[in-house]
Amino acid sequence: MNLLRNISHVLAALFNNRADFQRRWQELAAQPKIGSGLEGRWHGEWVSAANGHRGALKCLLTKTEAGEYEAMFHATYARFLRVCYSVPLHGRQIEGKLKLEGEADLGQLAGGVYHYEGEANETAFNCTYRCAYDHGTFYLKPLR
Repeated sequence: MNLLRNISHVLAALFNNRADFQRRWQELAAQPKIGSGLEGRWHGEWVSAANGHRGALKCLLTKTEAGEYEAMFHATYARFLRVCYSVPLHGRQIEGKLKLEGEADLGQLAGGVYHYEGEANETAFNCTYRCAYDHGTFYLKPLR
C-alpha cells in the first residue's frame, strides 16, 4: 500500500501547475511590502506526524473577501518532487491572531480531501492538516 501511495505522489507532482506558482512568487518578490498584513510570501516546512516525512513549503497568502483567504502552496516531497495546490481558508480574528480553517480536494493521487486548521499572525503561520492517510503540521514564517 505504501508503494502505491509513493507512486501516486510522484504522479501528482508531475501533473500540477508549478509554473503559475513560480510566476506569482516572483511577482510578489518584485513588489515592495506595503503595511504589515498577513498577505504575501511565507516559507518553512511541513512535517507528517503519520510517517515522519518532511519537506520545504512555500505559501502565497491572499485575502479574497471579508474573512476569506486563499493559500497557494508549493510543497517539496521526497526532496525532489514539487506539488502546488490552492486551499480556500475561512479566517476569523481571535485575541490578535487570525484563526484559519478550510479544506481542499487535492485529487485521489494526492490523498483526496485535506482539512486544515491553524492560525497566523505577523511572525508565524502554523497549521495542522489531515487527509485519509496522513496528518501533520506546517510551520511558516513571513518572507519580507
